[in-house]
Amino acid sequence: MLKILRITAIILVSILSLSCEKEPPASLELSLAQVMIGNIDGEEKITVTSNGKWTATITSTWCTISPASGEGNGEITIKATNNFSTQERKVTLSVTSKSLKKSAEIIQSFSNLETDKSDIQFNKDATLKVVAVSSNTKWQVEIPAEATWITASPMSGEGNKQVTLTFTANAGLERSAYVNFKYADTYKSVRIVQERGFNSSPQAPVLKSPVNNLTDANRLPTFRWSGSKDPDNDEVTYRIEYSDNQTTWTYFATLKDTVYNLPAYLDENKKYYWRVLATDAFGGKGTSAVNTLTTGIKKSYFDGDYKVAQENTLGGAPNEILFLGDGYISEDFEEGGLFDRDMDLGIEHFFSVEPYKSYRGYFKVYKQAGYSRDSGVKQTDKSINKNSKFNTDFLGGSSMSTNTDLAFEYAKKIPGVDDNKLKKLLIIMVVNQNRYAGTCWTWSDGKAVAIVPVNKSTTPGSNYSNLLQHEAGGHGFGRLADEYVSSANVGKTLPVADSSKFMTWSKAGFYPNVDLTSNVTIIKWKHFIDRPGYGRVSAFAGAYYYSFGAWRPETSSCMIQNEPYYNAPSREHMVKRILSTAGVEFSLDEFIAKDIQKAPSTSVLMQTKSFNPLTFVPLAPPVMVE
Repeated sequence: MLKILRITAIILVSILSLSCEKEPPASLELSLAQVMIGNIDGEEKITVTSNGKWTATITSTWCTISPASGEGNGEITIKATNNFSTQERKVTLSVTSKSLKKSAEIIQSFSNLETDKSDIQFNKDATLKVVAVSSNTKWQVEIPAEATWITASPMSGEGNKQVTLTFTANAGLERSAYVNFKYADTYKSVRIVQERGFNSSPQAPVLKSPVNNLTDANRLPTFRWSGSKDPDNDEVTYRIEYSDNQTTWTYFATLKDTVYNLPAYLDENKKYYWRVLATDAFGGKGTSAVNTLTTGIKKSYFDGDYKVAQENTLGGAPNEILFLGDGYISEDFEEGGLFDRDMDLGIEHFFSVEPYKSYRGYFKVYKQAGYSRDSGVKQTDKSINKNSKFNTDFLGGSSMSTNTDLAFEYAKKIPGVDDNKLKKLLIIMVVNQNRYAGTCWTWSDGKAVAIVPVNKSTTPGSNYSNLLQHEAGGHGFGRLADEYVSSANVGKTLPVADSSKFMTWSKAGFYPNVDLTSNVTIIKWKHFIDRPGYGRVSAFAGAYYYSFGAWRPETSSCMIQNEPYYNAPSREHMVKRILSTAGVEFSLDEFIAKDIQKAPSTSVLMQTKSFNPLTFVPLAPPVMVE
């Protein structure tokens, strides 16, 4: 009996032990966190790993799953309807098992199509062109109903294929159309252009210069002709040819312009024949008459050529000035021609006034050519447009601008002139325009470009010499301030901001002829006051554009009404700069001994007397560039 009880107890303990074992923890995993599915007939699978029952859900009308539930490990098939849009689609697949939840993002690719050509242009002849289509979707070719001259094969397809476009010959005007490759909810276009089937030749050019049968012609002539009109409005190019026997023709150049400048001299004392052929893009030609010219020995400047107009004879390093011209056409650059005459006259104007007259030997002067397309320059204030080499412009009033960067570039064509030399070189831009104006552009590092028109006025203070002496001699080399009072500032005091600018430039070596104090014991030119011969020098209110707050040393000077006279402090400063560059020590006593014009001449005084401040228009302030 006891044995039976023991066996029963063992069985009960075993049963209790088995009934107390815990269930294993739930597990759930998906094989992918992101499922990429194709845009056409898209189908993919994802594996579920679980030790229990699970349920899958998805909220989408374009995507289905099967099965939606299971137990243990299983596989879910994902299917998507075709995506014919150009945007990808996304949805989330969620799988749950008891308290566990796993998700996977389903992304369906969008429809795409590319063609290897976007623009096809060809001549009038019948032809065919192949367009390679790269796509992941179905597509079809659409041709405008009116483009009956275009056919395509095949007209539809799926994926990557080649489409052959066939075009009939064109006997009419230029024609064009867009062939569209439609896919999804959009399309790619290929532009088709077929040249017209006929062509009219351009008119024959009419030769202008040199005139026919010209003798003693310059060895560097400028060839000009009228533009040819093309009946079809095609672009026309010109081929200029020459010969010495009318049998063998050699071409100078092919260009779009109607002006041509030779790159080298013609032989002297030789007869030449020349003509111009106008050609359009379709091969149509118009040929001019044949003109002749016989060269002599005359020469011209080439564009960019320079000549030394004056060598320095005193001192070491020279003070250098470059005369450039703007608004001068190539014919003006014949030796002894308009350019030379204007530059030579400008040189004489510069050195006609003291102290430049007495110190002329310290200067080296250059003249340099720059061909302009048109004669004269732009006048924006008068709505006149000209194509000149340096794009000089009258801006309004007496203000002017020019392409200073190009001026510096031309200056550096002269051997020895570099960026450092430009800081000491004065460039005078002589403008082939009969007009009153002028502006000097000055940089804090010393560069200066004085713009001076060749004004032929006889009004005192307004001609070429007056403008050059004010802008080039005064602002450009002398670094002088204007001494006049502008009409807008009559009765006004120099503002603090303008005083600050003045002091900045004054400390940099500019404006020796104006001071902001009237105290004669400390004023810049105190050493001239009460000195014999300099009775004109004192402190006179009104300078630097304002009636009060700035003082000038004499009652009148070039920096007021452009008269040919610089006051004593201005002359001193000019001489200091001249001698410094030449490596000669400045001496005040020597300066005074050589200062032969301590007061304006009688003629200058007469000009000053005739000066009417109510009608006189002063030159614009210099442009100061820091």
